[in-house]
Amino acid sequence: MKICVFCSSSDNLDAKYVDAAKALGETIAARGHELVFGGYDKGLMGDVANAAVAAGGCVFGVTTTGLTAKGRAIVEGIENVEEPDLSTRIKHMVNMSDAFVTLPGGLGTFEEFFSVMSQIKAGELKATCALLDVDGYFKPLVEMLDLSCETGLNSCDWRAFCDVFTTPDDIIDWLEK
Repeated sequence: MKICVFCSSSDNLDAKYVDAAKALGETIAARGHELVFGGYDKGLMGDVANAAVAAGGCVFGVTTTGLTAKGRAIVEGIENVEEPDLSTRIKHMVNMSDAFVTLPGGLGTFEEFFSVMSQIKAGELKATCALLDVDGYFKPLVEMLDLSCETGLNSCDWRAFCDVFTTPDDIIDWLEK
């Protein structure tokens, strides 16, 4: 299975986020799955990919012309494709993936997560998603998504195609089912 991981590209993060990203990359590789990610050796993005490469995994990166021109380094030992912009990058990552895992992140990570969730809800994408909730990071998001269902503002239960986990093994077990 090709598992796409969305996550922060920021550096200088708390070790708990770094450890979670590394554990996810190692688990994906150890369980024989392939990793799809944003390509760069920065933040959690680099941590998850470097861990998967070190564990002997197959890793595919999708970078952008603009970010590469700014001097961002690409993770070594991966297969990489460069797209012209972020929107095309997300489309490429989605098209090559079977499942999606979101780690803690910021605006870009949320954009990727909600893009995939909206496509699944609209029936444009057949996939499952998972949130790796590190130390309660996604608790406010989960509460907001649940509230959107409880109030009828969301026309379907988001948990029908996405779930929340605290360990990489639990995520991969769920995705393999």
